[in-house]
Amino acid sequence: MNGTEKAAGSDIYLRALSLLSRRDHTTVELQRKLAGRGFSAESIAELLQQLTGKGYLDDKRFAERWTESAIRNGRGYGVRILQELQQRGIPREMAAEAVAAAAADYSVHDSLSAIVSRRFSSFDPARASRQEKQRVYSYLQRRGFSIQAITGFFNNQEEEFDR
Repeated sequence: MNGTEKAAGSDIYLRALSLLSRRDHTTVELQRKLAGRGFSAESIAELLQQLTGKGYLDDKRFAERWTESAIRNGRGYGVRILQELQQRGIPREMAAEAVAAAAADYSVHDSLSAIVSRRFSSFDPARASRQEKQRVYSYLQRRGFSIQAITGFFNNQEEEFDR
């Protein structure tokens, strides 16, 4: 390895550490960013292997943390999170495991309740117009909740309101 190769190796390593110090990345995300900076595919592959070996880059850890954060912050649930993880380069099986693990910690009902109270605080399903209900249902579906979960949640809300 000559001096230029060492400098290039040092540059790619420092660039990767700089990216990883800001937030976790998937292997695919980091590969794309480094390739966009003009680093060779061979040096990127070698670096990714090195970072994975050191534990700096871990797709499973990324999937678990990102899923937990997305559910906790109301960005999504279930299918939506699964799709977003796959877009970030997480294999489907690994993404499904992360979503299932997070779903065990965050129930559908609790997640729906948090989103509805934050986003639609004055929404009352018993008194809402059909158009308003449709707007809320559509929003929640886009967040990854099934229509059965949404309907069940609002049916429970109406029953509690009637008591």
